[in-house]
Amino acid sequence: MPQMIRPPGGKDETTYLRVLFLKTEQRLIAEINRKRSQGYVDYAEIAALNRTQKILQEMVDESWSYVPAMVEKIFYKSEAAANGYANAAGLTASQLGVVQQLSNNLLGDIVEASVTAQKNIEESFQIGRREADEIRKAALKSVAEAKAAGYGSGKAAASMKKELQSIMATAENGATEGITAFVDKSGRKWSLQDYCNMATRATARQAEVSAILTADPDHDLYRIVKIGSTCPICAPLEGRVYSRSGTNPDYPPLASAFGKIDPSGSNDLSNTYLNIHPNCLHALVKYTTIGKSDAQIQKDKDFSSFNKNPVTVDPRSKKQIAAYKEKIRNRQKLLSDYKQHERYRAILGNDVPKSFEKFRELKYNGDESWKSAQALYRKTNAYNKIILKEPAITADLKQISNDTGVTLVGLESRIKSKDSFLRKVGTDSEHSLDSQIIKDTINSTNDVIRYTYQSNALSLVDSYKNVSKHITDIGYKTVKVKNTWLDKRSAYKGVNCVFESPKGQRFEVQFHTPESYKLKDGKVMHGLYEEHRKDTTSAERRNVLNNKMFELSSHLEIPLNIDQIK
Repeated sequence: MPQMIRPPGGKDETTYLRVLFLKTEQRLIAEINRKRSQGYVDYAEIAALNRTQKILQEMVDESWSYVPAMVEKIFYKSEAAANGYANAAGLTASQLGVVQQLSNNLLGDIVEASVTAQKNIEESFQIGRREADEIRKAALKSVAEAKAAGYGSGKAAASMKKELQSIMATAENGATEGITAFVDKSGRKWSLQDYCNMATRATARQAEVSAILTADPDHDLYRIVKIGSTCPICAPLEGRVYSRSGTNPDYPPLASAFGKIDPSGSNDLSNTYLNIHPNCLHALVKYTTIGKSDAQIQKDKDFSSFNKNPVTVDPRSKKQIAAYKEKIRNRQKLLSDYKQHERYRAILGNDVPKSFEKFRELKYNGDESWKSAQALYRKTNAYNKIILKEPAITADLKQISNDTGVTLVGLESRIKSKDSFLRKVGTDSEHSLDSQIIKDTINSTNDVIRYTYQSNALSLVDSYKNVSKHITDIGYKTVKVKNTWLDKRSAYKGVNCVFESPKGQRFEVQFHTPESYKLKDGKVMHGLYEEHRKDTTSAERRNVLNNKMFELSSHLEIPLNIDQIK
């Protein structure tokens, strides 16, 4: 991975992401130019596609690491108005929820752009043609919009524009025209960098609005820009002119769209909600009547009036509504898939594709392969959660051993291995891929955490009673007790109990004599048992193995009063 771009020392925290997107576009175009210039044949195109996919994945990974902190900082630190990042220490629960939603929306947009760009790159490798200047036009538009919205200084914007133009100049010979360009659900054309910048601007909107309102405290009229197809909340509000003070009779108060507005012009806007909703794309611009005709001014007043143009009417067309809903569904689905990929990779490692694109292919086209991956994830995740609870249980049972004088043995084997757990759940569920069957099987598997108390044949029953009482006295529950010492159907001899911890984790506790423990844990009996339980062992062979185990256990001394354990 290339060296991570560090956030600038200035006030605009979004510069980090905008430069990241720009650099990503640079690397993509350079890679595709290299491939095309060297005349790669089909088999090499696959390697080139893998490299572009890796470039995009690195962009997403860096964004995933940076966005949450960036959103939180921008949310509470306006360039011109807020009191500083230290105020974040006092966030309310609702504010934290807004920050989380903003972060999720932005990450969803970035992932969506990455996936769409890769798709179009793959298409371009196949057909090799696009409109020559689409990506350059979109990127230049992005720079112009960023400058107009107040992103950084004019010098920084000019520098980014120059750099982007330099990148695009390499594409004008027909090699990579519009290679990462795509059309969104509303029919708008974007470059990867342009689209991601647009998404990033959404997270910074509240800080920008705050800066605009405090830049000229005496100005009263502002217009919410109109962006076309949008959500049902914004659609009736966009394009109107509002009064910041709320005292102008010709225009609705700005607070009716952006929430609570401080009319005093105070710089303390830390408790003000300055947006229509999280991830809103609507900017606020000054409105003035200078240079406008009386007819135009009246038209603006009529359009802005809630009485003449009610906000209860959704002005969007059916096509706009459908496009917006589809976009939201796709974004949510994509973000959900990305988070799922992160979880699966963390739990299963290389048992699932490293590439997000390959993961989605597996999920939506893998059929049985995907079901198998889901089953493995559910089992492994359950195992990991169970063993996290082991240390606390072990500490309690060690203390009980000290208090009662009953020896704990075999602590080195207190956790069933993951492979053994997976094998057992697979066998017990008959290798089902059904999620409910797997869940039920895991819930009935009580020996992932297991312990053995040992006492001689004369004192085993008393030891069992003493230890069991101590376990329940500290808040554990007895779930099951199974005594096979007098069971003529079982070659295994011992007392097996299932307890449940105060936190709901079930585990097994066995009670053995030294002889029964040695037999159970010995290589001979263990080997017979392992062969006996295999699916591939025939019924005839199982009978032979069972007889051998009965023969071994028949020599054990039966503990005194063992019939008292029911």
